[in-house]
Amino acid sequence: MDDRATFDKMFNEWYAQFVYFAYYFINDAEVCRDIVSDAFEYLWRNYEKIEEATAKTYLYTIIRTRCIDYLRKQNIHEEYVEFTAQLTDKMIEGDSQNSDSRVLRIREAMKKLTPYNYHILEACYIHNKKYKEVAEELNVSVAAIHKNIVKALRILREELGQKGNRN
Repeated sequence: MDDRATFDKMFNEWYAQFVYFAYYFINDAEVCRDIVSDAFEYLWRNYEKIEEATAKTYLYTIIRTRCIDYLRKQNIHEEYVEFTAQLTDKMIEGDSQNSDSRVLRIREAMKKLTPYNYHILEACYIHNKKYKEVAEELNVSVAAIHKNIVKALRILREELGQKGNRN
């Protein structure tokens, strides 16, 4: 693509259409606008590499992928919230001695995580950082962050499930 005017024209003509497209996946207008704006920003940064004729298809692909990534992240976040709620419920049940024992089991399970997985889990869920932020800090891909969170949650579930069944 050649110039800023062409890019501005594409943005003005396609922005609303792409927000509507993103809304098909995600029923949150603000998130959709953010995803579409990020896609256009990405297009602008890679402006010289992209043919004007394929720009629209390229944007559709970027937006679809980012919507799917967002939904995956939301799903993992919801699983974590549910998992944490279940842990909290289990800790509240019973007397204080049992609660203390459960806290110890959780701490022991957390020790099974690698420092890397622990750091990622803590950054995303305790400090509420976005996967992208953590990926940039650690100089890895967003997919690597996602993979490590899934792994960490699986380890915690397995550890707490095994230890919970022994009592």
